[in-house]
Amino acid sequence: MGLFGLVVAGVLLSGGYLAFGDLLFGQRAATSGGAISVQVSMAGFTPREIHVRAGQAVTLDWWTTDAPMHLDGGVHTMVNAALGLNGQLPGASGTGESRRLVHFTAPGKPGTYDIVCETCCGGAANPAMHGTIVVDA
Repeated sequence: MGLFGLVVAGVLLSGGYLAFGDLLFGQRAATSGGAISVQVSMAGFTPREIHVRAGQAVTLDWWTTDAPMHLDGGVHTMVNAALGLNGQLPGASGTGESRRLVHFTAPGKPGTYDIVCETCCGGAANPAMHGTIVVDA
């Protein structure tokens, strides 16, 4: 009976980590080719904060698994005028995932830039729908 309890606890802990690990511990993964993986969902951006170097050419691998029917206009957005970001990402359909690459050059001066999804879950008024790009020296 004790062994069964350990197996059940192990399965539950593993499942919890897989389901909520990125949310609880952050996501630091970069995809191959140097693109930074950024998930957008109805819970916001993951990771919430991305660090880049001043003047760096940046590529974001922007993706979602949210279905279009759950999104305003069927899309998520990533907006920050100072960074030149004003993109739309269609919701995932039959493939289970939607993704695109987003390219920009980080400003030459260090600073902190708010990115927002304006089309989902209250948009800019919802604190969860914000992320941060930090430009380091």
